[in-house]
Amino acid sequence: MNWIAPAWLAGLLLLPLLRWLHRGGRPRRAIAVSYLPLWRGAALPPPAAGVSAPPDPAWRRRALLAALLLVALAGPQWPLARRAVTIWVDDAPSMAMHEARGTRLESGLAQARAALATLGPAGAVDVEWRALGDPWRELGAAPDAAAFRATATAATAAAPVVPRYAPAPPPAALLRVDRLQWLVSDGAHAQVFDWPAGRQPDRVFEVGRSRRNVAVVRLAARRHGDGAQRIDLLIELANGGDAPETRELTIASGGASGAAPQRSTWQLDAGQSLTVAATIAGADRVSATLVPGDALPDDDGLSLDLAPLRPRRVAVDPSCPAPLRAAVAAHPGLVQAAAAAAEAALDCGAGGMPPGLPTLRVRAERLPQALGGDLQWSAAVEASARVELDAATLRLAAPLDPADAAVLLAAGAQPLIVEHDAAPRRIETAIDFGAGAGAASAQTPLLVDFLFSRLLRARLLDPIAAVDRGVEAARVVPHHAGAAAAPPALASAPAPAGAPTIPRDATPWVLAAALLVLLWEIAALLRQARRLGAAEPAP
Repeated sequence: MNWIAPAWLAGLLLLPLLRWLHRGGRPRRAIAVSYLPLWRGAALPPPAAGVSAPPDPAWRRRALLAALLLVALAGPQWPLARRAVTIWVDDAPSMAMHEARGTRLESGLAQARAALATLGPAGAVDVEWRALGDPWRELGAAPDAAAFRATATAATAAAPVVPRYAPAPPPAALLRVDRLQWLVSDGAHAQVFDWPAGRQPDRVFEVGRSRRNVAVVRLAARRHGDGAQRIDLLIELANGGDAPETRELTIASGGASGAAPQRSTWQLDAGQSLTVAATIAGADRVSATLVPGDALPDDDGLSLDLAPLRPRRVAVDPSCPAPLRAAVAAHPGLVQAAAAAAEAALDCGAGGMPPGLPTLRVRAERLPQALGGDLQWSAAVEASARVELDAATLRLAAPLDPADAAVLLAAGAQPLIVEHDAAPRRIETAIDFGAGAGAASAQTPLLVDFLFSRLLRARLLDPIAAVDRGVEAARVVPHHAGAAAAPPALASAPAPAGAPTIPRDATPWVLAAALLVLLWEIAALLRQARRLGAAEPAP
């Protein structure tokens, strides 16, 4: 039994005072009389001798009530056997490193299951398995290593990128005090042990002996600045081990270029990261791989889809003004294509554009007129995407109906650009591209870039494709390596003998017992009042 405020228990020493307060009074003796009502209230001579009356028996109830209230104030806590365990599994990339007996993750799971067996039969222990990478999803009663690896890559299910690894401890809301909290980790990331509110895991299963790893942590690509069909690459390498390493970097591109792989050799000190720049011919994909591989093959290479860098195919209406067609042809992110192969359409009213495509509609239905007010961009357009336009050179060539559309640009009360989000997406503009913002104006190419970027939901001018797993993903050495001693939270102490216990507050049960005694006392007082009332003589 444990106590929150044991000082209240000192009040139990005052219970004998209750017995003294219920004493029977002065000694009395029994006198026989013929008729009791005639002698009621009569004064008798002081007794020479008598027998003291015993204390009122009610003192026992009242002492019990006082004792229960003092115990409740002391905060009793019963140590109860805890048969509920939450096992937090570190699903960091380093947990996939191969060791002598499988991966670190497999070894850690085996250790945790062996420890669970010491708590009792499988059905007698409530076990929750959770991954630090997706803490809010419970992974069932007996997940394997593949289940935890799936949580680490769940973010890539709908996108061809590797998520940037960001180690984090469990959320405070899931660290319930009525459950044991175990942690399976290789200790490679200190953030995993920084639990909220000063909490620490009840037990840590720390696995992993390998201490050498070099990874490709970032691969980024953009179109070459001279406009040729070449791609500039930036590749970041990181040594996550504790020893200098030498690796050969192989850059291979896929597609019709058929270019030979590029190879270079790099040396990295322990904990060092460096960036490698390269240029390749245009391709559909590019990969960067380190040779020779190490015990963590998952991060020895990265592959990147270069489709975001290719120009978007646009079907152009031949009736469009020449300055507008020239701006589309000059844009490095756009290329004119046949209607059957197009991804978007530029429609100037001549008809014949393929249906179902995102369409930029340029309306010219009347003679161009000067704008009737100042230019105003919608708050929905980011400040960095707004084009600086000269209202004095712009002309309005058609009325636009803003119903069921979002106005992106207006001149006073006149909409100049409206956007329809209903599929297929459509943007309409009433700006006259044959006058003012025409061939002699620098506004037209910038405005064309804004319109098609908005239409295609993509960055068209100097786009960048990248995949980044983060430098932390390469680390495999325990964060306390080289210290004089491991932090207490990392000490994988053996499980305590017997079943683990937690303090269970017993105050509600004590107060319930006190309530029952109080009701008992009230009932006794009521019975006594009725009895005394019945004994009163009639007047």
